[in-house]
Amino acid sequence: MNAPEVRLHPNAARWVAERGGTLTLRSSPRNGCCGGTAHLTVAEPGRPEDPADWEVRTVDGVTVYLDPALAGQAGPFTVRAEGLLGWRRLFVELSASGEA
Repeated sequence: MNAPEVRLHPNAARWVAERGGTLTLRSSPRNGCCGGTAHLTVAEPGRPEDPADWEVRTVDGVTVYLDPALAGQAGPFTVRAEGLLGWRRLFVELSASGEA
């Protein structure tokens, strides 16, 4: 698979490590109200239900499962954790090639 590079912001790597150290990056279809579909990349703690065809990498000590649908996508993807106090969520942004 020719999947994009994945980068983890230190706060995201720490957050995922505290929740088992496994991360899934997958394509998620979003439908518009007037038709059309956009596929967004989402990050979720844990592993996919059936990871048989998924690429597995270790990034900053975290096991990352990459959806086969991400093959050939531009990258790199940077995963960040954002939130307030104990409430956090992961989000994925497409980084410029030279950005950290």
